[in-house]
Amino acid sequence: MITSRRDYLLRIIEEVSLALARVTTLRASRRELDALQSVVGACERLFGLEADKLFQLTPSQHFGMLTENEPSELARERVLLYAALNKEAGLAYAALNSSAMARASFANALRFTLLARIAYGEEDAPAFAPSVADLQESLKGEALDPDLQELLRTPV
Repeated sequence: MITSRRDYLLRIIEEVSLALARVTTLRASRRELDALQSVVGACERLFGLEADKLFQLTPSQHFGMLTENEPSELARERVLLYAALNKEAGLAYAALNSSAMARASFANALRFTLLARIAYGEEDAPAFAPSVADLQESLKGEALDPDLQELLRTPV
């Protein structure tokens, strides 16, 4: 049973990783709306929930869904995939001049990147893991919520 669960999670991670690559290609091709639609689909697949339910949950609930009862290495990859999808959404929103949505997406990407780093360390991070410094630069001059400020102060 445990092996089948692990295989299932590995398949989900692979599918969402491929979706992330598609999102990046779409965004680079100036197809931001298609990229955002792909981000939503990838998030639905990653969480196993439809968008209308998924985006009503809090970041703590998202983190719990991605990590609870999961092996550390798989939980870490799932959290970092979610962070990378949020970063791509932020870049797409920025290109569409939707600064509020870009800011929210970058903040969420930073939050989940920091949570993964704190919970699982930063060694041998997958290539798709967002850079904390890049995300901070994307949020430069923006007021960060207290929880995010606390995460930034938390030692790894």
